[in-house]
Amino acid sequence: MTSATMSDSGPSESDIDPSELAFPITERDMLGAMEVLSTAAEDADVLMILTDEELAGIDGPSANAVLGDPFLSRSGVDRTSSCAAAVRSLAARRLARPRGEDEETEEPEGDIITGAGELRPLQLGRSLAGVLTLRRIPEALVIVQRTLAGGTTVLAEYMFPAGGVLEEYVSIDGFHHFSVPALDDVPSRLARFVDPFEDASEDGEIETITLPTGEADRLDLFPGARSLAIVTSLGIGEGSQATIVASEGRMQVLDNGRIDTAPAEETGPDAAGVERTEHGLSAVSPETLLGVLIALIPVVEHDDEESDSMDGSPSGDGGE
Repeated sequence: MTSATMSDSGPSESDIDPSELAFPITERDMLGAMEVLSTAAEDADVLMILTDEELAGIDGPSANAVLGDPFLSRSGVDRTSSCAAAVRSLAARRLARPRGEDEETEEPEGDIITGAGELRPLQLGRSLAGVLTLRRIPEALVIVQRTLAGGTTVLAEYMFPAGGVLEEYVSIDGFHHFSVPALDDVPSRLARFVDPFEDASEDGEIETITLPTGEADRLDLFPGARSLAIVTSLGIGEGSQATIVASEGRMQVLDNGRIDTAPAEETGPDAAGVERTEHGLSAVSPETLLGVLIALIPVVEHDDEESDSMDGSPSGDGGE
């Protein structure tokens, strides 16, 4: 990795090239992560909101690779200048400080837990450092991509041992809302997201629908649909996916199956030469929908050794 340019007085927010960031995780980062998870609550409020450009500016170009960056991806947006301005804003709000600026209040980072390379030129506030760390080290992940008439939003649940969860909601305009819900609340939070109009009503028989192969994520392919959510569940060595479609007064679930297995049976090309695949759609009640989502949430086993490694504080003095 090429080092960011340093000024005589130490690194500043303007010294950072977002395309070059790839920072290790330190003991202080892990302490911040544990502190964030310790705030878990029922009906959790938003802990913090970050923008596309803030995340990319302090955590590099891959920061939004999984959930996307709706604002930065817009035509006409200059990614480099936007990220630089965002980092300046974080520094102005004292959420990030150039290293060496105030050695009396700067906290020791402790040992490097994972990764390689130089430390981030800015020391982040511990909660911010914790959130960024949790985004990088989940044991399992549930991602929901929901499309309505007005656009697409994303909800992610990062799963950790001992019931730890970090939730991230990405709005259409590129604001990332972070919350720390209790594990038991996750299914109901997912249900509210995939059924925004409360359309789930009654269980029904399985219906057959034929769609262009690999395109079960298009709202326009489901007549009368006003919401379509793709739920992807990723655990260690496994993954599964379901499509949840809502029309007025009705919710249906399409089981896409395991990610690492063959798709549903292909029926061959239609008259236009488009390859099509047959799927089964099941109407579901609110209770059945909740059960489907519970089944899609990966189980993260408690690992005492791993949990202990996250429970230490960085060596040396320093506090909040």
